[in-house]
Amino acid sequence: MKELFMTVFLFSILGLTGCGMTNDEYEGANGNGVNPTKTNELENQAGTRGEGQAERMDDYGYTRIQSPLGNGSRIFGDSPKIDKKQLSTIISRLVMQMEEVNDAATLVTSEEVLIVYDTDAENRNQMADKVKRSAISVVPRYYHVYVSDDTTLFESIERYKNLDDNTENVESSLNALIKEMKKSPQGKRMSEGEDENGVHDGEMNDNKNNDQAK
Repeated sequence: MKELFMTVFLFSILGLTGCGMTNDEYEGANGNGVNPTKTNELENQAGTRGEGQAERMDDYGYTRIQSPLGNGSRIFGDSPKIDKKQLSTIISRLVMQMEEVNDAATLVTSEEVLIVYDTDAENRNQMADKVKRSAISVVPRYYHVYVSDDTTLFESIERYKNLDDNTENVESSLNALIKEMKKSPQGKRMSEGEDENGVHDGEMNDNKNNDQAK
């Protein structure tokens, strides 16, 4: 009788354990991935419980996303969107960390970063390179970065702060502004296959082609 009781008890425990994970709780091949179908439940798992916002800002960020088993789908929700206003603030703050810079304004569009700054540096080309690379360090690699130490252009880029890609004639207007900015030093070429602004050799770019056509 005792043996029968123990057998029933063990099967009960095993049954409870087996029900502990459902198909919806797949965690990846190694058991530590992210199930793309349950992202809502994972949104609040960053950081350590009990931490305030200040402490969480110091935490590292880590995300691993694996393809769901079986269907091969690569759709994991909306595509990442860039907060251009926040990005412009980050870039301006990075530039202002340089002792030689007294003032900096940044405009971020869907493809370009435009930075106007005031500096006391004697080596204008070296300063332009430092400012440009500070922006390139935080933007997607397809962005082109244009800089200028011509302080008369502060008002020029400020005019675009409330515009967007749908504003009429905004592209041609920006091209004209970029043309003016490129009269200032732009620093070194980004790489062997890219010019000073990060435009790849052979890449279609209105500003570069316009300059070459002169």
